[in-house]
Amino acid sequence: MQKEIIARNRALSIGLDVDKKKSVIVVLDPSSGHVLFEGSLAHDEACWCSFLERFPGCRLRAFYEAGLTGFWQCRMLRRLGVDCQVVAPNAVPKEPERRQRKNDRLDAMTLALLAVHPPRGFVRVPTEQEEDDRELIRTREQLVKQRVRVINQVKAKFTFHGIPMTAGARSGSDAWVKEVGELLAERSSLGLAVTVLLDMVTALNRQMRRIEAAIRDLGRTDRFSARNARLQRIPGVGPMTAMAFLTEVFRPEEFTTSNRLASHLGLVPTEWSSGGTSRHGHLTRWGPPHLRRLLVEAAWIWVYRDPGAQRLYLNLCRGRLRKKAIVAMARRLVTAMWAMTVKQEEYNFHWKHAA
Repeated sequence: MQKEIIARNRALSIGLDVDKKKSVIVVLDPSSGHVLFEGSLAHDEACWCSFLERFPGCRLRAFYEAGLTGFWQCRMLRRLGVDCQVVAPNAVPKEPERRQRKNDRLDAMTLALLAVHPPRGFVRVPTEQEEDDRELIRTREQLVKQRVRVINQVKAKFTFHGIPMTAGARSGSDAWVKEVGELLAERSSLGLAVTVLLDMVTALNRQMRRIEAAIRDLGRTDRFSARNARLQRIPGVGPMTAMAFLTEVFRPEEFTTSNRLASHLGLVPTEWSSGGTSRHGHLTRWGPPHLRRLLVEAAWIWVYRDPGAQRLYLNLCRGRLRKKAIVAMARRLVTAMWAMTVKQEEYNFHWKHAA
C-alpha cells in the first residue's frame, strides 16, 4: 500500500517531545504556520524511515529538548538526512499561556517553532564514542557522591550516640574504615550497623579504583595521550581533571575563544546591565557541575604550587572573598587549558593568561 504523501520539496520543521517509549511529533510549515502532521512515533529507525518517506524532497529540521534520552535519537535522525538539533531546556521559550495549559503536543509545537525563532545556540552533540568516553568520568562522580553520602551517615551515627570520632586517617580511605570499625568493637548492635556502612565505603573505594584505572588507560590511547600529557604539566591538574576536561569539552577547538569556553562551563558571572549601570551576580553554573568542581579543586593546588598563579591569586583576593578569587583562578586555568589543547602551547603561565 502506497503511503500518503504529506508534503513535497518544502522546508519543514519538526518538533519532538521525547519520552522513554515514543516521540510526540508536530510537523510545521514555518513559512505559512500551518501544522501538516500531528502524532507519535516509536523509537525505532525503521518507523522513522517509513515516516520520512512521506516527505519526498523536503528539507527537514527537527528539534527536541536535552534530557533523559540523550543524543542517540539526534544521531539517528542526522543519519537519515534530517537536520536535527538538541535544545537546552532553559533555551526553550516559555509562553505565558503554557503556565495554564501544558501537554506533549503543545511542547512539540513550541519546539517546532524554533525554526522561526531559534535560540542563541544549541546543545553540542557528541559522537557515540565521545559519549561513551565521558561515561567513565560521570560514573566516577556518581561513586564519589555515593561515598560521601555513606561517610556522612557513619559520622551522623557517631554524633547521635555521642561517641567522639578520633580516626586520624582521611575520611573514606581504607585506613579510615579500619580505624572507625575498631572504635565500635565493643558495641555489638551499633557496631554491626556501622560495619554495614563501612563495607559499602570499602566496596565504593574498590569500584572507584577500578574506574580511575580505566580513565588512566583511556588517557593513554591515541585519541587523548598527547593532549592529556600536556594538560598534566599544569601544577594541580592530574589525570582525573585532565580527562574530565577532554571528555566533557570533547572538541575544544569549536570554541573560538577561551571566554566562550569559560561561559560554556558556567565559570562566568550573571550580569544585569542597563544604561550606565552594570551589576554582576553569582556564577551562571551552566555546563557539567562535576567538571567545574574539579577545576576549582585544581585551582587551589595550582595557586599553591605555581608562584605566578599565586601572585595573581593574592592580587585577586584584595577587595573580594577568597572563594570568588579562586573561581576567578579556575576561569584562568580554563584559559590556559584551552590554549594548550587548541593552540598546542606548552605550559608557561604568565600575565597574558591572566587577562
